Amino acid sequence: MSDTPRASGALLFLLTLGFLALLVHGRVFGAGNDASRFALIESLVDFGQMPIEASRYHWTIDRVTIAGQDYSNKPPLLSLFGAAIYAAIKGVTGLTFARNEAAVLYLLNLLLVALPTAWLVAVFHRSLLRYWRPQAPLSLVTLALAAGTILTSFSTTLNNHTVAAALLFAACEAAWSGNAMTAGCHIALLACIDTVPGLVFAPVLGLIVRDTAGARGLRRFAGALAAGAALFVAANLWVVDSPWPPKMVPGALDYSSSTGPELAGVLLPTSWTYPLSALFGWHGFFTVSPVLLFGAAGMARAALEGRPLPRCWIVLLAAACGLMIGGHVLFVGSFGGWSYGFRYLIPIVPLLLFFAPAVLGPVARRAFVPVLAISCLCALLGAYNPWPPADEPGTGKHPVASMVTNPVGANLAAWLWEYAPGGWLADASARLFISPDREARDRYLALFYASRGDVEMTLRMRSGVSQP
Repeated sequence: MSDTPRASGALLFLLTLGFLALLVHGRVFGAGNDASRFALIESLVDFGQMPIEASRYHWTIDRVTIAGQDYSNKPPLLSLFGAAIYAAIKGVTGLTFARNEAAVLYLLNLLLVALPTAWLVAVFHRSLLRYWRPQAPLSLVTLALAAGTILTSFSTTLNNHTVAAALLFAACEAAWSGNAMTAGCHIALLACIDTVPGLVFAPVLGLIVRDTAGARGLRRFAGALAAGAALFVAANLWVVDSPWPPKMVPGALDYSSSTGPELAGVLLPTSWTYPLSALFGWHGFFTVSPVLLFGAAGMARAALEGRPLPRCWIVLLAAACGLMIGGHVLFVGSFGGWSYGFRYLIPIVPLLLFFAPAVLGPVARRAFVPVLAISCLCALLGAYNPWPPADEPGTGKHPVASMVTNPVGANLAAWLWEYAPGGWLADASARLFISPDREARDRYLALFYASRGDVEMTLRMRSGVSQP
């Protein structure tokens, strides 16, 4: 293989990282998801303890009480990596949460989240070049991954889903290539960081590895999975003194529990229309990132044609993606909380887009470009606030946040009120997407800006500045 793919991969890595560096946040959001992980990072490094009561982010709703002490309710491994990075930053530069909060938050988000996404884009484009014909619009598909989906929006804030997307696609690419140990290590690490996609895709990749690397490779793959399971248990034991993740520790009180019906601590949908809304409603996975429709169609066509991978592999991957989609829209009923879109499905974004070239002939390519433009706009609006206050079915109905059912529109209105205040477009979007009532609109915008740590805009909204 020539050095051209390597050079293009390195360039894409740097370009994506530079692009995301402009969008990465140096703030903690009011939704509490990122705050939960930052709380454990700060507690470990600055206070030398696992409970998070001493952290400035102890207020997060994403916490559990175990034996009278509060802990982050997230699987701990990603936060442990963050603690190691923060310890290095603190030791080398002297930056701390206490004295340099914005700088520390920015660096942690850049290194923990944006960096894996940049790596993902490079690996993704290399795979496109390897498996698809050069005449396909591969650069456009790579652009879609880098800047045109909800993955982009969440590559600016601390979360596990974008890291999981990078690990899942790298695991698939390694399995296709017969690199059993690499595939096993990536999928095992994925299961430690984002458990559900790890468990769903591990058997699928095991079957693919059996085809590409034989029985010996399958044993290596299984060995890596066993090591990952041991790491998962060890991380939980170290942080909460239990082999179970924090939410599942016997007797744990989870403050993020809902008021609706639950199964194993997960909110169940309360409406028969919820699955459709989760995919095509205002919070919908395909609504927020419409370019993914080409990926879903491409995966179906690739399975029928048996290209660019063996048909049985594509069917297995499609079944796993279908299980991810079906399981989440049928059994996870809160739209992801205060979240810009249906974030639980972010890990399968690269896999869907990988198959988009299957349907991008001359006619579909002309449709792909405007849809990509819309997707990029939605992705950038999501990057403005990945955790906007919004309606959460079955969670008790926040009196202000629940007035917004369209996070895309709310982000647009809030962005316009910050950067083009007083204009007809800002006023029209706020009336349409938030509320025609001026006082209600101001209350929501104040909550919105407070949720992203923007004190100046919060005070402006509380003073009624949006009223004519």
